[in-house]
Amino acid sequence: MRLSLPAAVPFALLLTLMTAPSSPSSPSSPATCGWDTAVGDPFASPSGVTGAGAVHLLSGKGGDSKIVRAPEPAAGDGFGWSVRLADLDGDSCADVVVGAPYTDVAGQRDAGAVYVVYGTADRSPVRLVSSAPEAGAHLGWSLAVGQGTLVAGAPHEDADGVEDAGAVHLFDLNAGSGAGWRITQNTEGVSGNSESGDMFGWSVAVGRMGGQRDTIDLAVGAPYDNDDGTGPQESGGAADAGSMSVIYDVSGAKDTYTGRKWDLHQIVETHAGDRFGYAMAYAEEDGVGYLAVSAPLGDGGGVRDSGLVRLFRTTATEELTPLATLDQGTRGASGDGYGFSLALTGEGGARLAIGIPFGGSGGKGRVEVIPVRDPSAAQGVEQGEAGDRFGWAVGFGGNRLVVGAPDRDGSGAVTVLGRNDATGTPLTPALDDGESAEFGNAVS
Repeated sequence: MRLSLPAAVPFALLLTLMTAPSSPSSPSSPATCGWDTAVGDPFASPSGVTGAGAVHLLSGKGGDSKIVRAPEPAAGDGFGWSVRLADLDGDSCADVVVGAPYTDVAGQRDAGAVYVVYGTADRSPVRLVSSAPEAGAHLGWSLAVGQGTLVAGAPHEDADGVEDAGAVHLFDLNAGSGAGWRITQNTEGVSGNSESGDMFGWSVAVGRMGGQRDTIDLAVGAPYDNDDGTGPQESGGAADAGSMSVIYDVSGAKDTYTGRKWDLHQIVETHAGDRFGYAMAYAEEDGVGYLAVSAPLGDGGGVRDSGLVRLFRTTATEELTPLATLDQGTRGASGDGYGFSLALTGEGGARLAIGIPFGGSGGKGRVEVIPVRDPSAAQGVEQGEAGDRFGWAVGFGGNRLVVGAPDRDGSGAVTVLGRNDATGTPLTPALDDGESAEFGNAVS
């Protein structure tokens, strides 16, 4: 099942539970050493367990692959909804962090869980959950990792007693117990207020964004936040305009934080449903940090609901500062979904990949790759057939760009593109004890 749409909007932004399938592997084996791309297949059916989910690990252009699944897969867990590939323990071997936001925890349906699968055989997978699991919170919906800190969004959590206000959970990966703590919009020093339906934590990113240089800062998207002024509001303003909050120095639990909040009206004219904060990405190049934040239903180039991306920059002496607003100009069309997914890399010159899965000729989907220092040199890539959703997910691995098309041929696909490659290598899931239906839903 693909995602459901609000009736008045021509693409799927209100994500609902999907179903799909995958193949076997022992998560305690050397799962990730030698692999450089992770692809989520969140509703795969490993060993016939419907919707348990899996993650495909690829090497190079995908000649080799391996399947990772949860240690105890259960139907409908959604293992692979979100993925992050990183060297977490400094052994030069990639580890994979996997979100499974539909996992039942302590009897709480769809509370959500996150798994850390290490790349060497001598470390067992680690399962991380909320200290107070809540039904329907969907912990693991979004993920970010930096300096030994793992951040997992739980956008449907009823934080501070407010329905779907959302929260982020942070875990110290260097602590043997996987010690965790929680931040909401009502946490002392965090800009904003927990309001019904904000979905704070829908997207997350970590990096250096204005706090102390020896620690990390956290950016959190709340794309369903109403633009209704300061203080708690019951209604009013532009509904679901969205917002993005930066919280400084989050490496370790604190009683109070400092930070800043950005609303879309600080960038462009705001309308209801713009969804600012829907996707985010961060990368650094030569000491300069870049943060991209999307509003895939914003009025980019003056075209209603075509989408836009706001690019920020920061340095050792400069807090997060707006750099540019990116859109398709008059080429955009309502419902394209420009910015539905984002990826940034600082390798070989900072580049931003923007997924446009409802755009392209015939609605097949499209991706734009933009050199941050020269946006005029942007290149577009579109592939496949109408409805493939090429660009649903994007991720960089060195000079390679991986693009997900989870609706292609009923099972999904990814394409691995070289730096100046407009064709790429298409890859489809290779499973021997299950079926795929959403391969390419997430990539890293």
